[in-house]
Amino acid sequence: MIADSPPAIVIAAPVVAARQLQGPSAGPQTPAPSPPADKPGWRARLKDKGVELTFSYVSESAASITGGRDGGAAYTQQLLASAAIDTGKAFGLDGGKIIATIIHRKGEDLTATRLGNLFEVQELFGGGQDLRPAELSYEQKLNGGKTALKFGLYHTGDDFATLPSGCQFQNFAFCPRPTTLFYNSGFSGFPIPRWGLRVRQEIAPNLTVTVAAFEVNAFRAQTGAGWKLAPRFDSFVLPVELGWKTGQAVSGLPGLVRIGALVDTTDRADVRDDVNGDSYVLSGLAPAMRQERWSAWAMAEKMVVRFGAGDRGLSLFGTATLSDRHTARVPIFVSGGFVARGLWDSRPKDNFGLGLVYARVNPRITDRQHDQVALGQNVAVQTHEVSGEIFYGWQATRQLLLRPNLQYIHRVGATNLYPDALVAGATIKFIF
Repeated sequence: MIADSPPAIVIAAPVVAARQLQGPSAGPQTPAPSPPADKPGWRARLKDKGVELTFSYVSESAASITGGRDGGAAYTQQLLASAAIDTGKAFGLDGGKIIATIIHRKGEDLTATRLGNLFEVQELFGGGQDLRPAELSYEQKLNGGKTALKFGLYHTGDDFATLPSGCQFQNFAFCPRPTTLFYNSGFSGFPIPRWGLRVRQEIAPNLTVTVAAFEVNAFRAQTGAGWKLAPRFDSFVLPVELGWKTGQAVSGLPGLVRIGALVDTTDRADVRDDVNGDSYVLSGLAPAMRQERWSAWAMAEKMVVRFGAGDRGLSLFGTATLSDRHTARVPIFVSGGFVARGLWDSRPKDNFGLGLVYARVNPRITDRQHDQVALGQNVAVQTHEVSGEIFYGWQATRQLLLRPNLQYIHRVGATNLYPDALVAGATIKFIF
């Protein structure tokens, strides 16, 4: 990640029918009795009553092959338990859904301990290494489903700036959404929830507008702070987004476009200027305080070749974000790539993909760092970082996914201080 104030040296790391064949009829006869039906399990019975339970284990491992600040390996994991309640089946309140989720995370972050790059090579790491609630929310659909209201303790990123292919990657720059939105504002993502309210309205077929307000509460991200649920309404993140779906016919090539922006009302120090507009490093004055900060994004994903039914096909994706030059740490971020799902009939659930990311550290931070160097301070001057990832996801069973990957990082930490890094990674996911 990029430091916000002049440090000694700054390269800290901050994310589904088989056809039945019947023989010829043997003529009229008494039919054989049918075998007794299997009694559904307790989870199936609960689902019939409107309660769907999910349990999962996910791990992400990463090992530095070469480059970066140091060699080594790291492992991190997550256990999740979630309940989704259909209030129509459970209570007779049609169109409603309650979600309650808790998670437990523990492990080590290779980026922080060994590499020193901008974006974690294990997106799973973070969000407090502990047991914590990740969501407690209620959503109600109205107007025949064209209007959806959601409120509670959940994540800005559940509804904004997200593409389907993002979390196929292990690098935090792709999964679950552009990382710069976290770096540059109070935008929140799983599993760090914020109290918020969201309204989504379908304004035309396949065209929606979404607006929301969320508290800004970075404290809840700290280890041990997840159960401190009291809201803080002294500042807010206010996002708005237009979403457009294309190619929604059964045999079509589906696509998605999202264009949005947000304002964060939190006071934030300028990354370079003092109260007079000069470099605070040189003047010795306090940094100027900015009363608002903003970010904007545009992203799209489109299937361009279909391999079979459902989501089997080759999809291209791209994302760009731009943020406030006075306060953003990484104001320019561009990513793109592809994901191919179900290329082979024999492996309809496997996928593979390639993604690239360019991230520009705020040029005004670069200017500040040059000023620090001029004063004799031991500071690494940051400009940009480029990273890439290639992966293959092997759906071994219905419950088990194995996804090895390779990641390459050019200009580690946005400097030339360390050699380019090559990292081998692996994601294991088991859904109970």
